[in-house]
Amino acid sequence: MAAVAAFLSCSVHGTATPGQATYAVAIGRAAAADPAWLDVAEVLRDKHGVDAPVIEFDESSDAGRAALVETLRQRKAGMVGIVLHPSRAARDVTAPLQRALRTIDADPESDVAWGIITARSAAGARRLAEHADPLVMSIAAGTADFPMQRFDHSAWWSEEAAHRFTLHHDGQAVDPGINAATIGAAAHAVLDVPRIDLLMTGGHATERGLELGFRRPAGAVEPRDGALVVRCHDGRVLTLAHASPKAWIGAGNCLLGHVNGPDSLAAVAIESFGVRAHVGYVVVTWFGRGGWGTLDRFTKEPGARTLNESWRGNSDAIVGELARRWPGSEALVLASWQRDDVNGFGREVAAWMKERSIPEADARDLAGLLWDRDAVVYLGDPSWDVRVQRQPGATADPWPSMVARGSGADPASPTAPGASSDAAPSPATAPSPATSP
Repeated sequence: MAAVAAFLSCSVHGTATPGQATYAVAIGRAAAADPAWLDVAEVLRDKHGVDAPVIEFDESSDAGRAALVETLRQRKAGMVGIVLHPSRAARDVTAPLQRALRTIDADPESDVAWGIITARSAAGARRLAEHADPLVMSIAAGTADFPMQRFDHSAWWSEEAAHRFTLHHDGQAVDPGINAATIGAAAHAVLDVPRIDLLMTGGHATERGLELGFRRPAGAVEPRDGALVVRCHDGRVLTLAHASPKAWIGAGNCLLGHVNGPDSLAAVAIESFGVRAHVGYVVVTWFGRGGWGTLDRFTKEPGARTLNESWRGNSDAIVGELARRWPGSEALVLASWQRDDVNGFGREVAAWMKERSIPEADARDLAGLLWDRDAVVYLGDPSWDVRVQRQPGATADPWPSMVARGSGADPASPTAPGASSDAAPSPATAPSPATSP
């Protein structure tokens, strides 16, 4: 019956017969209806030089996802790139897809390495699919002092109080007097340079922008007319013109990875800002294990893992802990999660716990892990070999103008990931939705 279902719900493009290659390419039905998007899938297939034809599946139905799983099982695929149109890449597609790709074999963890290939346009997605050059990361930027010591050069801004920011460069505070009127230009100076390898961010965000202020609005990095711009607090708009290949980890940002249309921030960042791998939340974030856990795995042991391996390993650890501590929770699906309704989710989790006599002391961990289980997506080719450098090097500084400004400044105080004033609540401080009213 599984073979029949696969035949009815899934088709292949190309004349080659499935071979022994472990890489597979799939495309959602909405993208496959457009020849330009179908070409993206063929580019990905050609890049990997495998015989496996492109698999078309219905990304919006359980039957379509089951057919995809059966085809991957038959091919013994170890990695799959999934081309999705940006109009059909929101959490109502990605979350069921995450769950489906854990069912290829009997264990609860993911059974293939995978990533979503999308962008604002087919041309942008094609550039993402074509990209293959490995990247050893030595330059980083962000919204807080993440593990910046791993990199040759770094720049970031931190928020000390409402409308009070500090600009940092290579461990020094170079401008502690930034306010709402100047943070936009400061953020633009950090982001619009010829090379950034890794962007790490926390703080308020939606699909439409990363806010520069956590305590009070102070402008935003946002998509506009197909490009990323910095919208300053006074209304000025500064375009981000440089597009070096980079990864972006939205470790503590709500909704930054949620592609709910072609003009979502993630889709435009891939299109025009050179993002070749993006890890981000498709819902609000409060517990944080999905985002901060990925960042920790990626940076704690420099060079040990690619970003996709870090994201997948962290996701599998969440699923494994759920299965071990509260059997059945690893596959539990709650309607309130899909609505991004934290309070409703808390009530549903509390009811599920009560039915099973689970101690109330477990509420926060259970709810948090369950919330984050399907909450973080990987946008990009899962095969991309992108890693943090193992040892410091001699990369040219992309922010030379900051050196003179920071001469003689006191070193910036180190801040643990997740504890910055401009980052989202860390797992240690996040509220439990299981006790929400």
